[in-house]
Amino acid sequence: MMNDQTECREAMRYSWLGVEFAIIVVAFAAGGYFLDIKLDTMPGFTSVLGVTGLLAAMYRVIRDGMRYRKWLAEHRLEKTQAESDSARDSGDASQ
Repeated sequence: MMNDQTECREAMRYSWLGVEFAIIVVAFAAGGYFLDIKLDTMPGFTSVLGVTGLLAAMYRVIRDGMRYRKWLAEHRLEKTQAESDSARDSGDASQ
């Protein structure tokens, strides 16, 4: 059974999603900006890569959010089963 520290660690892992989102969007947009400067195509690559970065970041957040939701559901199921087993065992011991 997982303890509260493990649950906290797992939640902290996902708390960085906002920072990762921003880094991905900025990196793609910056790459597009530098391509636009080099190729003199302003604002073509900046726009396209900025939107691509936004979509990639959204995909990552949604995917990781779904993973966390699944992990949390499994963790809660484990906890509920352990509590019911514990209650059943204590009920058996009292008889």
